[in-house]
Amino acid sequence: MVEPLLHFVVPFVSLRAVGFDLRKATFASLIALTPDLDVLFNNHRSPTHSLIVVGLVIFGLLALTWKRKTARSLVLLGAFGVFSHILLDLFQTSTPILWPLLSRSVQLWPNPEFHMRSRVLLWYPSTWLDAPLITAEGLGISLVLLAPTIFTILRQATSSAGKPEKR
Repeated sequence: MVEPLLHFVVPFVSLRAVGFDLRKATFASLIALTPDLDVLFNNHRSPTHSLIVVGLVIFGLLALTWKRKTARSLVLLGAFGVFSHILLDLFQTSTPILWPLLSRSVQLWPNPEFHMRSRVLLWYPSTWLDAPLITAEGLGISLVLLAPTIFTILRQATSSAGKPEKR
């Protein structure tokens, strides 16, 4: 399981890198965490990780918000976040991205031992979280990726602290 911190940081940094403001990047990154809420129902990597199911939900939300530009952009930002989550999981472990069309989970990359593993199950019930919430590597990667944004925020805060207020 990719740790939640990376599921948040990767879309956040990606959106900030192409010019999205802090609020929009934060929104998409929080939505990126939602596929893992299935762990609360004891069923991790369930249909919440299916591109087909998620695509249908997004299509429905876009249809409902099509005439409202702000709501439509929030749906698209959320879609980016969720799709980034699914993509990260694909490189980590087997994920049911084509459920219900394909009953087998898919993995795009071998695990670090360089051997492929296969799961025939669509998803597997979980009675415990199958990975740590934060690892040293994940924290290091996150801090490196977040450094430009943190630096910008600190620079803005310190440069505006010394200026007199406008009336």
